[in-house]
Amino acid sequence: MSLFFIEAGTNHFGIEDEANKILNFFLKSDFSNLTFMIQSESFYMEHKRKGIDFRLKKDFYIRALNKCRKKKKKLGIAVCSEETFKEFSDLRFDFYKLLSLAINNFKLIDLLKKKNKPIFISTGHKASEYNIKKCLSQFQDKKNITLLHAPMTYTPEELNLNRVNEIKKKYKLKTGYSNHNNDKNNIYLLSAYKPDAIFLYCKQKKKKGRVYPDHGHAFYFNELEEIKNKYLDYDLMHKKIKKIKKVKIFTNDFKI
Repeated sequence: MSLFFIEAGTNHFGIEDEANKILNFFLKSDFSNLTFMIQSESFYMEHKRKGIDFRLKKDFYIRALNKCRKKKKKLGIAVCSEETFKEFSDLRFDFYKLLSLAINNFKLIDLLKKKNKPIFISTGHKASEYNIKKCLSQFQDKKNITLLHAPMTYTPEELNLNRVNEIKKKYKLKTGYSNHNNDKNNIYLLSAYKPDAIFLYCKQKKKKGRVYPDHGHAFYFNELEEIKNKYLDYDLMHKKIKKIKKVKIFTNDFKI
């Protein structure tokens, strides 16, 4: 079964109370993996000038890690800059997501390698085969690597879900899917391609006038449970179909 990863991203607006609502939902849910995102310094500065400070303090992550460990759940971090990651590099996150903007940021990659933890590498923002190969060349041991097909489009024809299989076959690595699409049905279709991980952005609840940073492709808490359960139904259906295809049917010609 594919592993589901809930992504908080920056949908907490840098407000600890909002981040805790996401964390508490995760801790009470059947999901096992959650990520927050540490953005670049330029991202933080740009939005701070607009009146929003998206940074969460280090203390929040320390408390979040402790809570997750007590529940035997995993907390990861998505990163794109060694500059902003360094403050948190001494924390023991369970896994890391390398954002596609940093796919060839070798200083950051070196920091992640030292952690000896699972690393999920996003291939969004049209990362070329050259970029992917260049990134993978930095890893002598690739046992902890999972590549993520991350089409950033709301147009179904551009999703190219079969890319999951193409990446897996080409690089001989575990391959997952990072969702940036607003149609749940496309996630259900994924079950035919057997991704090793599925990353889904979350948002808390409908609130008049509220637009989350990852609003269009994030799902409300209750939707996440629905998506997971329905995906598992589709996954089971594909397994049954595959089993039926393996059955050989023998026929006899009868004469009366």
